[in-house]
Amino acid sequence: MHINGGSTGVPATRRRRVPRRLLATGLAALLTATSALVVTAAPATAGGSRFILPTSGGWTDARQPSTAFPETDGTVPIGTWESDDDKGTSRAYFTYDLSPFQGKRIIRALGLTEETAVNECAKPREIELWRTDAPTTALTWETSPAVREKIADVAPTAPCRGQLEVLLTEVVRQAVEAGQTSITFMARIAGDHEDKLPYGRRIRELGISIDANTPPDVPTNLGINGFPCADELHIGTTAPYLAANVTDPDAAPSNTEPVTATFAWWPVTDPTTRTEWTSSAKAAGSPFRYDVAPNQLVDGTYAFAVRGTDRTGDTSAWSAECRFTVDTTSPAQPTVSSTDYPADDGWYGGPGIPGRFTFSASGDTDTVRFRYSVSGQPATDVAADVPGGSATVTLTPDRDGPRTLTVEAVDRAGNRSPATSYVFRVRTTSPTITDGNPTAGYGQPRTLTFAPRMEDVVEYAYRLNDGPEQTVAAAADGTATVTITPTKPGYNDVYVRSRTAGDLPSGEGTYRFYLATKPTVSSVEYPINKLQGAVAGTPGTFVFQAGMPGVTEFVYSFDGLPARTVAAGADGSASVGYTPTTAGIHRVTVYTRTGDGIVSETFSGTFYASRAS
Repeated sequence: MHINGGSTGVPATRRRRVPRRLLATGLAALLTATSALVVTAAPATAGGSRFILPTSGGWTDARQPSTAFPETDGTVPIGTWESDDDKGTSRAYFTYDLSPFQGKRIIRALGLTEETAVNECAKPREIELWRTDAPTTALTWETSPAVREKIADVAPTAPCRGQLEVLLTEVVRQAVEAGQTSITFMARIAGDHEDKLPYGRRIRELGISIDANTPPDVPTNLGINGFPCADELHIGTTAPYLAANVTDPDAAPSNTEPVTATFAWWPVTDPTTRTEWTSSAKAAGSPFRYDVAPNQLVDGTYAFAVRGTDRTGDTSAWSAECRFTVDTTSPAQPTVSSTDYPADDGWYGGPGIPGRFTFSASGDTDTVRFRYSVSGQPATDVAADVPGGSATVTLTPDRDGPRTLTVEAVDRAGNRSPATSYVFRVRTTSPTITDGNPTAGYGQPRTLTFAPRMEDVVEYAYRLNDGPEQTVAAAADGTATVTITPTKPGYNDVYVRSRTAGDLPSGEGTYRFYLATKPTVSSVEYPINKLQGAVAGTPGTFVFQAGMPGVTEFVYSFDGLPARTVAAGADGSASVGYTPTTAGIHRVTVYTRTGDGIVSETFSGTFYASRAS
């Protein structure tokens, strides 16, 4: 009988039932035995090792050619067999799923099985393994798939009833490279011995230990000096660093998968002048960096690309090239101009009055932005309208006097030009303040007159200390008069700004005055702050005089004793007695308090008690 172009040598004239008696242990024993084989025969590799069992399998019988016999206990008969009540000649088929290995390189594929029954160990083992088409119907002797090629003789010299190995690397590799997602093998006894009972055997289903590896991914995140790869990328150094990330599909939390990165760079005008450098290994997913040695680059355009390599030697494709231009030449010094604040000897504008300033690249087409600052303030960048063009900014002086505007041109590589210093003069516009009652004391009104330093002033905004801002209209001559009544002891400040009919603000004028609130102390017996006085033990009278109106009491202390209080009279004074008991210098401190709880400054003075003669 001929099947797929080959003869079995077995007539298919009788149908017999399937033997019921098992000749081997169950499926659990199969898995245990085969797993042990994987550990000893196929150690893990860089890409990982997987042990696969058939996704489907079974056997056929020449004497029952239309019957399918699925594998049910983990073992299959091959060749001719005989039981107490039956006899047959069989072939076994195993189909495997190769989809997990698509895109991977097959490093090694080792078939593993075991003989569970042998009719006669004295006869040589003649098990053949063939590749067939994938089954499209139920497996029977009549419908078995077409045979394509013989793969191997399975362990012809291994001991009888031992563990068997067969190398399947090439056939599995070819199938994966061809894009096949499955492969089917047939196991049979060779040639005319297939129908000879002494050669028959029973084997466990064939498992395959596959070592496979996926090349690293094409590197990503290419960049130079911390900048991502982009069109028209310019750098201002001849010793940049190049960077990329290299990942690997085989990497996992339990498998760090070391990889290396190979950087290649070359001048765009001469790609044959190529320099390559390979990093040391790091875990896949890590960023890689290559520092170009000094003086290897000159001004010009370059390209670089990166590829990854794993520890099996598999490499990714080269990344897309990243181009960059080395430019270490500084742009030309810019020019600065302003019609609002010309750089001459004149005084213009004023604090709070904005002005427009124009920066120009002086014909240097490489300038793309300008960096500027005013009199030491933080620098600011502004883009040129076009490369080599200009930029106009509005600046508002915050105070009067000479101001210096410093401007640098910046090119695409970040190179800066020599700085241009533009000096302009801001006119003083702050109003003047005249005090009509400069000697007024605490709580006494003061008349202040505001006079302009600008034309067409229509209004003033003023405040006393941190009080609320108030406004007052200007008279026809531009002045304004206001009355304030300060109640803050010590220094007081008045702030004022003017505003013109054209809504131009002035600078801020200030006026500071001092309100003395400190009381005074006098004594006939013991003059204050004098090194003369009555003999110690002589009673003394000390007169306190308030330094501000509204005082209701004095708080005083002699020689650091606990403070005492005395009421103020209607004239704001009080008298107290004190007798120093020792000769020498003594101290008195006094402060006042109003009925509203306002406390004055503290008077502190000394007096002298003489020794008896």
